[in-house]
Order: sequence, then structure tokens, then C-alpha cells
Amino acid sequence: MNTDANNPQHMLQNFFLLGRAFAFHDQTRQPQDYTYGSFIPQVVQDTPAGQISALHLLTSPGGGMATFVAPNQPVDTAVLEAYIRAHFIPSPGEINLIQADVSQSLFLRFIRQPETDSYDVEFEQSRMALTHAESAQLESAIKGDKNRVYLLPRSQFSVSSRAAARLETDWVAFLTLAFNEDARQPDAVALLLNQQIDAGVITMPEQFDNTPSEQTQALVRNSLVSTASLLVCNTLRNIHSVDEIPNHISYDVSYSNSVPQQYVLAQQQDIAELLGKLPAGNIISFTPTPLPEPSRPDKPVVTRECHVSLGFNPSGFNIMSVDLYYGDEQTPMPWPNFTPVTLKTISDISTITLRVKFSDYSDYETQLRWQDDIALTPQELGFYSVLFEAESLKKDFKSIKGTAMYQPAGVAKRQSFNLAFSGQSQWQASWWINTHFAGLNGEIEYSWIGDLKNTLFPKTYDSGRLKATVSPVKLQYKQVI
Repeated sequence: MNTDANNPQHMLQNFFLLGRAFAFHDQTRQPQDYTYGSFIPQVVQDTPAGQISALHLLTSPGGGMATFVAPNQPVDTAVLEAYIRAHFIPSPGEINLIQADVSQSLFLRFIRQPETDSYDVEFEQSRMALTHAESAQLESAIKGDKNRVYLLPRSQFSVSSRAAARLETDWVAFLTLAFNEDARQPDAVALLLNQQIDAGVITMPEQFDNTPSEQTQALVRNSLVSTASLLVCNTLRNIHSVDEIPNHISYDVSYSNSVPQQYVLAQQQDIAELLGKLPAGNIISFTPTPLPEPSRPDKPVVTRECHVSLGFNPSGFNIMSVDLYYGDEQTPMPWPNFTPVTLKTISDISTITLRVKFSDYSDYETQLRWQDDIALTPQELGFYSVLFEAESLKKDFKSIKGTAMYQPAGVAKRQSFNLAFSGQSQWQASWWINTHFAGLNGEIEYSWIGDLKNTLFPKTYDSGRLKATVSPVKLQYKQVI
């Protein structure tokens, strides 16, 4: 995982560390809300008999065994509140503390020279088998030798970045440019849009609550470009010369959503400084029976991680399960909100199989490329977005009502949709179709009836049955004279 791009100390407002705890303000919440959690376990505990260590080492003529058992002690919220009061919210302002859902893994970092040869070993179920050399190195650290072994907890938690963005430009000029460049397909138009954004001709006002990662920024931009390219292609479809381009045209190309982002906090502490003042005899024990030594690769094992989240709200999509398969591993995304998961592997896996089951017991499967962060879109889960557009009919109609039916060409089921436009509201409607395919893979049959304006007697217009195979679907009025 790209921890630099998701470092909470750089990206979250008013982030601070205090003792074993961290806290910050989530900008998607109220100003008085602060989220907190623990980033390191209680290594040294105070007991009536004195201080004891959560870390213990068993040595032998062969290998060794390190164990780490610490009680799950709560964070001192009164201390956190006092810090927030002193630095961020002066009295009498209200402070509301919210506990974060933190996933923590624990490692020992063995120092080698050069530093690039140092490596980490993870505790598994509170135990860690050691080689004879590692056992001796940890023993010397417990006895006070500095820069030998470090305790390294890695804490992961998720916070959403709420994004609002839009594309603004002279769309008549862009249509002219696209026509002259013969850019009529969505991919070609998207390329041209990106070039114009990079050149500053198309502006992209953005607003984020919580600093976005590079992946979130790319997701927002790609969504805007995708929407704009479909609208432009639809307009150019019936244009055969520059003179036919409208003198005035405006597109509402906007994005508004919350994107989950994963943060990783890693804070290493020298074992010598943590335990050097405790009696080593209370931490280290010896058995004459040789313990087995684990094998270690010549080079440190690099664990590759892929953080997977949903880049949209799953409510209303009727998804029952989302499972990710890689190598011999399977990781489900927890229902019903399908919260983010982190895939881990030491193998050179390049693809992930995504399998989705829906409430009608149908399913969909596709392949994803392994990367640090994946924010899944509805399209990647087998949905297709259809935009019905009727802005041009406002001048002729008081209101419009219509129905649409998806006729699949593959395994998907027939689906229906109702649309209605009236007044000064936006005459656009979006419909997510579960196509079980990377595209429409079928056709849309639709019809609509509208109440005409400026007629002596009430009069309606019936479009009749129409068909469409691409989005957006632009409703057209064929006036009968």
C-alpha cells in the first residue's frame, strides 16, 4: 500500500499523537467531533507487584520464541479532551469524542547494516518464532542495547473524503474542437477533455472534506470526464458540419460522493528504551530443549497490499455479497455497507477476481488489476448508467412522464424504470441497470407522454415506442404541423 499517500499525520485535520492514542477532526462530521484510537498496545503495565512487560522471550540452544500479550486497555479520553480543549476548541465549546474502528498488526523490526537489510517479522496470534541470531539480538535489546530491535505496530483505519466537483468551459468551443479533431467516440473525447483540463482551458472546481488521496482525485476526475464525454458524443452524433453546432449549449457535469480512504499509522519504538529499565530476568527465560528455528529468506519478504473499497453508496443497488479472490485466498467485503478490506500477499499476483451476488440470486464476475488502492465503481460491479436528458423540451412541455424497459442480450434480467419531469427542476434522470456486463449489452425500449405548453386546449404528445443502445438517451419532440 502507498502509505505516503495515505499518511494521517499529513492528511487529516488537527491530527495529533498523545501517549498511546491518536486523534483528529473528520471534516465530514460536526466541528465538535473528534475521532480517536490507540496506535500502540500497552507494553509496560503497572501492577501491585510492580511493572511487568507484555513482551517475553524464551531462548534455547536453538531458536527462540517471543510472545506479546497485552490487555486491551482503553484510551484516556479525559487527557485527549484536555489537549483538544487547549489547542483546538476553547471553553465552553462542546467536544464529542468518537472511537475509530482500528485494525492493528504488530511487528518486530530487526536492524541490520546497511539499514536497507533491516527487516520486519509479524506476530501471529501473539507469538513469533525466532532464529538463534534473532533471539540473541532481541535479548540484547531487552537488556538495554539501543538500535537493535524495534517494536513496530501498524494501525489501519478508514475515513471518507467527501468530494464535490464540476467541469466548466465554453462547451460550444469544445464541441467545435472535438468536431474538427474528429473525436466522436467516448475514448477520443475523453482524451481531448483531459488535454483541455491539463491546459487549463477546462476548469475543474473541486471541494473536498478531508484531503483526498491521489487515487480519490483521479476517481473524481475520471467520473467527470466520463460523464462529459458521453454528453459530448450524444450532441455530436447528429452534427455533420461545424455550422450545425448550437450557438449555445451547457452541460451539467458534476460529481458529488464520499470516497473511503485507508490510512496507515506506523510508529516504531526502540525495545531498549521501552524495556531497558525493567529487570531482564523477568522478561527473558531459557529452556535447554532446542526450539526449532524458522527459515528466513536471503532477502526480506515483501508483503504486497491492495486496499479495496466501494467508491459509491451501495444502498439501492441490491447487492448481497462482494468477494475478492487472489491466488488461493478469498476475502469478502462485509455486508451490508461493504466496508474497505486490505488484501495481502507475498506472491507476484497481478489480477484479482471480483465476484458479486445480487438479491435476485444472480451473480457477476470480472477481473481487476492488482494495485495499491482500488475504489470500485458501479460499472465494475456489472452496472450500466443510463442518463435520460430532456432539457431541450422545457420550452415546449409543462411536464413529461415516461417508462423504460431494459431488454438484455445476455444473462441479465429485464428491468424497468419510470421517469418524470416538470417545473423548473433539472430535466434529467439517471438509471443504473444491472447488466452483468461491462456495458449495456442489450437495448432500452422507452416511451413518454408530455403535456404541451401554449395550446388553446389541453394537448398531449405521445412519443410512441422508441429504442436506444447507448447513453445518454435524449428525448426528442417531433412536432407535427
